[in-house]
Parts: sequence; C-alpha cells; structure tokens
Amino acid sequence: MATNGSEQRDSPNSGASHGDSGDRLPPSVYRRRRVIALVVLLVLVVALIWGISSVVSALTGSSEDPEQPPTQTQVTAEPTQAATVDPNDKFADFTPRPTPSGDKESEGSSASPAAAEECGANLTLTASTDKQTYPADQEPVLVMTMENTGEQPCRVNAGTNAMNYVVTSGSDVIFDSRHCAAEGEDRNVTLEPGKTEEARLAWNRIRTAEGCPADQAKAMAGYYNLTVGLGEQSSSSATFVLE
Repeated sequence: MATNGSEQRDSPNSGASHGDSGDRLPPSVYRRRRVIALVVLLVLVVALIWGISSVVSALTGSSEDPEQPPTQTQVTAEPTQAATVDPNDKFADFTPRPTPSGDKESEGSSASPAAAEECGANLTLTASTDKQTYPADQEPVLVMTMENTGEQPCRVNAGTNAMNYVVTSGSDVIFDSRHCAAEGEDRNVTLEPGKTEEARLAWNRIRTAEGCPADQAKAMAGYYNLTVGLGEQSSSSATFVLE
C-alpha cells in the first residue's frame, strides 16, 4: 500500500515536466521572427537615410536664387533675301547662272582679266548633270565646267551671252538654252592653271524651239545627251536619264 501511495505522489511531478517540454515553439517560428525583425530594421534604416537626404537637398536648394532663371542662348537667324523673277519675263527660267566651283582660287587670280591672255585652246569644257537619273518629279540640273589646262593664267568670257546648253535625243534637239534665253551679259573670268569654274542651269523638262513658241510639250522619259558650249568651243556629250 505504501508503494502505491508513493507512485501517486510522483505522478504530478512527471506530468509537469512533460507539460514544460510541450510549451516550447518549433525552431522555424524563431527563425521567422528573426527575419521579420531584420526586415523592419532595414526599412527603418532606409527611411532614415531618405529623410536625411531630403533635408540636405532642401537646405542646399534654398541657397540658390529662385529669381534668376537659367541663362538661355538666343540665336537669331538673319533673313535672307530671296531671288525674285519677273513673271512677265518668259526667258528668265532658261538663263544660265554661273556659280563658283567651290575653290576660292577658281574665281580669278590676283591679276586683272586684261593682264591675262585668252584661254583659247587651253580651255576645256565638260558637260555633266548633278544626277545620272531623274525621277518624274525632279528637274535636271545641267552643268558646264570650265578648266584652264595651260600653265599660265588665262581669261575667258564666262558670261551668259557666250553660254549654251543643248539637250538632244538622237538627232532631235529637245532643249537649247539659246531658244528662250533672256538678255545675257559678259563676264570675264581669269582662271588659274588647273583651276575650274562651273555654271549650272535647271531645266524644267519642257521642249524649246527657235523663237521660243509657247505651249511646248514636255520631254518624254528616256535617255538624253547634253552638250555645252562657250563661244566657239563646245564639249563632248554627257548622257542622263529622265524617268
């Protein structure tokens, strides 16, 4: 009987010890708590850094003068005077307009035109166009290039009085700048040895005839030949295409 009573007193102690071990949480719970605490700490650090940077930006920004706007560079384009053509002058569009070749020295030497001899056989003329093929909506640009092939400066009359541009198709003359040329002018130019000068003429694709009659037909698509002349001299032909 005494033995049974002793066993009954030991039972409560044994039960309490078993209950303490049952109150402990699994290790995963503690790990989650530590992760959450670390995330909260990082958020607080980021918020603190952002707050400090905002305060610094506000302090430095207030030191600038808000009444002074940033300096702006103003660029003023100078108006250019457009070339005007008399609408009553039916010859104006067919007048050659000499233009320099791009080499400043080609505009003439330091010697006056009267001091240089005429180029004569030392002058070479070359016909060309600014493109090989022209779509239907583009006007061909006819180009005359004058070159001094001699060893001394020479003088040439490069005025519109002496120039001519002729476009042919076989034996058919399609366009001749002399047919509808406006009143020309003389322009003596001194060419240095090996230097060139160009004169360009935009052709509107309309055929011309002697006396410049109105209502001429438009040139058809096909291959055409261009020759240029200056006084008694002329060039070889250059081929181009109208689409």
